[in-house]
Amino acid sequence: MVLQGKRGGIMTEPGSVSLLQLSCCEASRLASEALDRELTRRERWALRIHTCMCSACRRFSSQVSLLRKTLTKAPESWREHWQARSVKLSTQRRETIKRLLSDASRNDAQS
Repeated sequence: MVLQGKRGGIMTEPGSVSLLQLSCCEASRLASEALDRELTRRERWALRIHTCMCSACRRFSSQVSLLRKTLTKAPESWREHWQARSVKLSTQRRETIKRLLSDASRNDAQS
């Protein structure tokens, strides 16, 4: 399946990125995902190249990183408080959202 990024960056599959044509939307997604998982070598390089050229995404990446560092240093009572208040989706709701996103992606690919 071939997906088209907002600025023409062609991705061959979900999770695959174009090294030189990464859009700001894709860069911000990767910057966020980098906090929760290890990016592939290609994703790291694409993000690095993009942030060298784009000051807005460079700033976003540093802000997201700073936010994560700040939250990990917060007292345990704060983290427990915010985790308890966070919205938790049921398994059924998650599956519905996944299905809707998959259908939308399929419809976009057909257009």
